[in-house]
Amino acid sequence: QMIDLAKDHGLEVRFAAEDASRTELAFLKNVYGKGREHGADLVSFADTVGCLLPTEMYTIMSELVSFSKTPLCVHCHNDLGCATANTVTAAEAGAFQLHTTVNGIGERAGNAALEEVLVSVQVKGGVERYDLSHLLALSKMVEEFSGIRMEKTKPVVGEHAFAHESGIHIAAILEDPSTYEYFMPELVGQERRFILGKHTGKKALEHVVAGLGYSLNEEQICQILDEVKELGESKCGITPETLTALIRHAKKETVS
Repeated sequence: QMIDLAKDHGLEVRFAAEDASRTELAFLKNVYGKGREHGADLVSFADTVGCLLPTEMYTIMSELVSFSKTPLCVHCHNDLGCATANTVTAAEAGAFQLHTTVNGIGERAGNAALEEVLVSVQVKGGVERYDLSHLLALSKMVEEFSGIRMEKTKPVVGEHAFAHESGIHIAAILEDPSTYEYFMPELVGQERRFILGKHTGKKALEHVVAGLGYSLNEEQICQILDEVKELGESKCGITPETLTALIRHAKKETVS
């Protein structure tokens, strides 16, 4: 009756099956069929409690897509940490519409993250119709207005998503960023960062020092590197101000 009423008023209707992931497939097909008979424009599959694994999602969605003459939507929750993977997998299986939220904000453990899904469908699926360069700015805005803080290690938009500390990693990245980055930070409005700490190598330190506008000799670099590693061992953060102080101290000692 609700679908009929909405269609009588000229509305586009998306018919959603709550908790579809724990519903028997035969019953679900019958329900979707009824929705289609009454004119639903879209039917929605909801993994309401986030209980599916990607292999399960692909099997279910493939069967529903082959059965349904109405475009399918997918709505995934993240209770098992699989919301993004399930959403992308559903797209691979033929889902027409993908439900996401910025930063994955949602009930309980959240939903599929917009930024993760968009990057996945572009770099893995070749879908290039979206401009992803504003994703970081969008994420930061939602973080500020919602008061829900992101983990530093959050994929795509986290503070450490493109941060590197290992000396071996940084040396390789300076030669070829793709060595340790699957996609470029500029794609999503991010910047690459080198963290100085106990794992820092000479090339990383030289690069950061040059970025601050200083030129040091081998002796000065080695001295500062030892001090950086010592501070890193004691869990002290190496800020630009701290590094600048170390540089000035090393240059002063060398002159003396």
